[in-house]
Amino acid sequence: MSRFVEACLKASKEIIANLSLHLKEHKQNYTTGAGGDVSIGADLMCERIFCEHLLELANIDSEESGFLKGGSDDIIVLDPLDGSDNYLSNIPYYGASIALCDERREVREAMIVNFCTQTAIFDTGDGITKASLVGTTDYMPNNTHDSLSAHLSHSSSLQAYAQATQTKCGIFEKAYSNPKLCSKLFEQRLKFRSLGALAISISLAHEVNFVLFGGKVRHYDCAAGLFLCRELWIKHQNDFLLISRNKQMFDMIAQIVAKD
Repeated sequence: MSRFVEACLKASKEIIANLSLHLKEHKQNYTTGAGGDVSIGADLMCERIFCEHLLELANIDSEESGFLKGGSDDIIVLDPLDGSDNYLSNIPYYGASIALCDERREVREAMIVNFCTQTAIFDTGDGITKASLVGTTDYMPNNTHDSLSAHLSHSSSLQAYAQATQTKCGIFEKAYSNPKLCSKLFEQRLKFRSLGALAISISLAHEVNFVLFGGKVRHYDCAAGLFLCRELWIKHQNDFLLISRNKQMFDMIAQIVAKD
């Protein structure tokens, strides 16, 4: 297991413990972040903890604070709290997106963490692994094998699970901004849910029918997810993102979007 993955998992466990406190300051508004949204206390707390664990490995380009100088020429693209509005609304669907890139911004390793289910999906370049953060010790090098052996499943297992499960729905993030497209998907009997955290939703693309986002996609939201989904069908343009493991469904939705 790489130092990047170990650091991300350890930081995530610390963040989950802090978020569970539901402190008043975590829900207060602060300044506008580098990504253009107003940062809340929970955003900044998550960023601080990730920086404590990751800055020694690389520079960090964070949605909250922008570029932070780190210990190498590599760059970590970080959304420390994906789904902040869900967190504020007590909707249990939020997490983090972390992508380790080289100095040319090409992703080498990536992880998406769901703080609510306490699971992480990551890829160090040799396939997807899913880890549970429940009931494990800290993710340190000297106990990596013992603490993770019963909690990891590789991409082949995820693909087998997806193939054996007849999923009924896709995910359409920001559906509320695209009513005409919603109607066209409904006409084709394509069911979907809009869950409110794009990176978390992208991490599910191997299991659901499709993931669609209607709007401008920021690199903070998609850098890790696109790396995790690089073997799936992807169409990424300025005003929408479509990912699917099913080529027929991918082509159908791409055609619908093109006509919208």
